[in-house]
This record gives sequence, structure tokens and C-alpha cells, in this order.
Amino acid sequence: MTHPLSFAQAFLFVPANRPDRFAKSLATRAHAVIVDLEDAVPLSEKDVARDAIRLELMPWLQQCPERIVVRVNACGTPFLEDDLRLMDELGIHHIMLPKAESPEQLSSVADALSFTPLLIPMIESARGVDQVKAIAAHQNTLRLSLGNIDLQFSFGMQCGPDEIELLPVRHQMLLASRLADIAAPIDGVTVQIDSQDQLQADILRGKRLGFQAKLCIHPTQVDAVIHGFQPSAQEIAHAQAVVAADHAANGGVVQLNGKMVDRPVVMLAKSVLRQVDLHSRVT
Repeated sequence: MTHPLSFAQAFLFVPANRPDRFAKSLATRAHAVIVDLEDAVPLSEKDVARDAIRLELMPWLQQCPERIVVRVNACGTPFLEDDLRLMDELGIHHIMLPKAESPEQLSSVADALSFTPLLIPMIESARGVDQVKAIAAHQNTLRLSLGNIDLQFSFGMQCGPDEIELLPVRHQMLLASRLADIAAPIDGVTVQIDSQDQLQADILRGKRLGFQAKLCIHPTQVDAVIHGFQPSAQEIAHAQAVVAADHAANGGVVQLNGKMVDRPVVMLAKSVLRQVDLHSRVT
């Protein structure tokens, strides 16, 4: 879990057929830019998009390879083979796999490459949810990502703004990630790009659940995501006070501001301070 993308918070999509946006996306504070060969690219422009990656993305791959992820097309599509051939040609190690539904799919992607890739499987179908523990435990999985829009379609859902209907899936992804000892998953997109209120609500929900990152579909979402997933000044101050109180009590139970501080509380406080340290490495 020491790879920079394991504790990255803001993942910004950019269409692979829009090379004019590559530099603009990488100029944002996004910890990772996902160059999208899948949904953002019309079927008739898949070849054009691959050529754009080959011709226009190479300078950035040389300059900041740790920030670049490519979302290939899903397993079972006629486009994946050419996508993976391009990944192998350019040595692109960070690959987002949409509609991941089994560990065997991840193995087939890894086996098609001459290097060991770091995969970000997207959970966005009923089969993916059913296999989420096995997908998370796969040796090439870096962290999971939620495809909240496709998932609604897969289940025939009509979610409200708070997406409470997807709460069980989010819980399963968090559990699978913890059991596999990989980074916390990446939360799905907020499609209302003109609503900061909706974005803030989605960020807060994800943070409270235990997600530590979010997919962004517009550059204006990046800063809010980074700020929202970082511990607040109040949270940091409280964590520092808890650790100090624990140290003063030599590890014994103590009260702080009228609340009991025991071992689980101290562990939570230390996890907050660890997040601060990890986040400082990617900002």
C-alpha cells in the first residue's frame, strides 16, 4: 500500500480522443489523470483515441508516469486486445479495468502484458459485486473503484441524490478492500458538475463510510475532492490531543474533553495522523 496511487484522492477522467485536454488535466491538482478509452470515446473513434495516446501522451508518461492511469475497454469487448497491445507498447502500468466481474478477467489482462500491471478494477455490475472479495484479493489489484452509474443500470435501480440504495455495495467494497489489505476504494462520480452542494454531500458520505478517494469528471471537482478527503484542521488537532493524552497516561485509559480515550480511540487518532502524512506525499 505504499504506491502513490494507493493514497491518491482525486482521480480525474479525460477522454483519450481529446489530446488537447491532456495537458490541462495534468495541470490540475489531481493526483491521477485517467485517460479514458472506454465510455468517453465513441465506438468509431477507438483507433483515433489510441493514436492520441501513442502520439500525445508519451511526454507525460516520461515526466509523471505515477500520475497516469488508462481506462481500457471491458473484457469481452472487441477493443480490449488493441488497448492492451498499446499498454504493452508504451509500458503503461496503471490500468483501470471497467466492469470487472471475476479474478480470471484480471489475470487475463495481466497475462497479456510483458510487465506486472497495477490494476484498478471497477465494480459496476451485479457480477462484479458478487465477486468483489476475489477481485480485491487478486495479486494485481491496487485498489477498487466504484462505477456507481453503471451499477444502477445493472441492478435496475433509480437512486436518489444520496444514493442510499448503493450503501450495501459500498460497504462490501470497503470490507473486501480491508480483507485484502489494499487501499480504501475510490468512490464513484458526481454527475451534477454544476452543483457544489451535491459534490460536497457525496464527498462527505464517502469519507464517513471509509472511502479515501473519488472519481472526478470535471476539473472543477478536483480541489473540493482533495480538500474534502483530507482530515480537517479540527480532526487533526483532536487526533494530536488524543495521542498526547495517551502518551501522558502511559497507554492507560484517560478522559479528554469529557470522553473516554482507550486503545481503539487512540488507534483511530493515529490513523488520522497517518492519513495526513500519506496525503502530504502526493500534494
